[in-house]
Amino acid sequence: MRLAVSPTRMELLRLRKRFILAKRGHKLLKDKQEALLHQFLKLITENKGFRKSLEERLIAVATKFLLIQAQVPEEILEGTLIKPEVSLEVETSREKVLNIPLPHFTLIQKGDFHSFDSSAPPSLNRVLDDYLEILKELLRLAELERKIELFAAEIERTRRRVNALEYILIPNLEETITYIEFKLEELERGNLVRLKRVKEILATRVKIKEKII
Repeated sequence: MRLAVSPTRMELLRLRKRFILAKRGHKLLKDKQEALLHQFLKLITENKGFRKSLEERLIAVATKFLLIQAQVPEEILEGTLIKPEVSLEVETSREKVLNIPLPHFTLIQKGDFHSFDSSAPPSLNRVLDDYLEILKELLRLAELERKIELFAAEIERTRRRVNALEYILIPNLEETITYIEFKLEELERGNLVRLKRVKEILATRVKIKEKII
């Protein structure tokens, strides 16, 4: 669709500059879109393998804990697992990749979960360590999946901008530039015709004067 502008040379120059910028912006956005898709697919693959591995580890550790639970007295388990002086916090930071602020989660542990009861088997502390590692890995999984969401949203935004340039703005600019060029050429032809007519009139007048003289 042609833009509503005056068919003047100044407008033509302005639109040509805008057209060049739009083409350049379109190329940059297409390059960005390809980079986003490459990173997105990489994250999807990483997430799929990581989630499967984590699920297998979680099942294995849960199975070990059930075996320990069957062997260790309930009061020892409660004393180990319920410790008000022990806490876990999640620290969040951000880093920019392709201008997208991506989250990074870090688990901060205060206190010690280990059981120091001599009647508790060493395997209990090993399982607690395994659970702590799995918790860190769950944070990493949450981080990965949040990154995937952010990349998907940015890909969609970039796709809309690329399409707007490719199918709306650039064709509209091309059509408007062609229209203005045509109108200017038409105006120039009209001016030439008028000049030619003026010359013919002047030449005729000169001939008439010469005849009179």
